[in-house]
Amino acid sequence: MKLAILFSGQGAQFPGMGLDFIEKEPQLKERLTQFSLTTNLHLESLLADEVKIHNTKFTQPLMVAVEILILDLLREKYGLKADGYLGFSLGEFTALYAAGFYNDFDLLQIIKKRAELMAEMGTRTQGKMAAILSLTDEQVEVICKEVSTPNEVVVAANYNAPGQLVISGEANAVLRAVELAKERGARRAIPLNVSGAFHSPYMAYAGSVLKEYASHFKLNDHHSVVYANSNAKPLDKNNVLQEIEVQISSPVYFKQSIENMIADGYTHFLEVGPGQVLANLVKKISADAKVFNVSSYEDIQNIKEIL
Repeated sequence: MKLAILFSGQGAQFPGMGLDFIEKEPQLKERLTQFSLTTNLHLESLLADEVKIHNTKFTQPLMVAVEILILDLLREKYGLKADGYLGFSLGEFTALYAAGFYNDFDLLQIIKKRAELMAEMGTRTQGKMAAILSLTDEQVEVICKEVSTPNEVVVAANYNAPGQLVISGEANAVLRAVELAKERGARRAIPLNVSGAFHSPYMAYAGSVLKEYASHFKLNDHHSVVYANSNAKPLDKNNVLQEIEVQISSPVYFKQSIENMIADGYTHFLEVGPGQVLANLVKKISADAKVFNVSSYEDIQNIKEIL
């Protein structure tokens, strides 16, 4: 068995996520309080807030905090060990923590800054994202090129699974791409409820500012394998800051990352954190992969074979 741990990104959040772990394991409540002090956010109350939990400024630190708490519980109480890590967009930062590149407090400060920058860029540019289903990647890429103009750009943003690709860019260009995708046979082409054109060139400024901010935090020498969103290959310490910069404005090559991990011998995939979006995507990418997820405290009972 070769095990990879996956961390989902923004969009998987839901009110109350992680609170069942905190109720069952008192030490996690203490740690969440420390995270609140580090981020200057009252994370426990925000986790229960049905409105604020979907606000980018809060969603990102909340998601990463919950993923860290669940991961470390599985490690410390149940002896979970992994051979490599992969995170989807925001989840890549949890992967950087899990692999040992950053400590938890430093990472949460970086994430808080990322959330603020992305929220700011979302209000500064009129951006949208949309999911295109049942067309090939190449068909969607062609559509993006055809509808883009110098001032209104749309690009492929998230390579999720075969026949499932998310596009991102200027709002009008995204809507043009949605209509053209329908004309060319897309089973569904759906604008998403997001606050900006994430993973598009419109986020480049946020990436450059975040890289500068992250450069002030210590990167550790000893680390495990993380597959990078921007190229689907294992990440070297010397390239971490570059990855932090470009992954905000580059496509997320999730499908390609899973394919590369399988080629590298990974057989089991465990999604840690809210929901099971990534677990479901892995099943679509590979029918042979063994897939698990821990979103609720009760889910721990279902992963005994990999503990």
